[in-house]
Amino acid sequence: MSLKDVIAADLDVFLNTDEFADEHILDGKKIRLVVAADTLNGTPLPHAEGVSLWRKVIHVSCTDLGYRPNEGGLLELDEQVYEVVNVEEQDGLYAITLEANTM
Repeated sequence: MSLKDVIAADLDVFLNTDEFADEHILDGKKIRLVVAADTLNGTPLPHAEGVSLWRKVIHVSCTDLGYRPNEGGLLELDEQVYEVVNVEEQDGLYAITLEANTM
């Protein structure tokens, strides 16, 4: 088995809903992904007086998503719209940093 085959098999485990991933709605499409939230004890990070910053990093298969999101663009995750702050691709997986401000 080649290294690429081993990495692909690891992605199947990482994105398995019985292991790490959950199903979410991303831009209207049901997709398996892993969400890491950047919050303080489940509450948003303080951003400015009266405004809170929600930041999430999602890990999703490049193939499952089907396109590379544009930094500065918008993505809808589970009916919440976020700005795409950063997109990194490594071994068939996107790590996408999302932010949303709330009042």
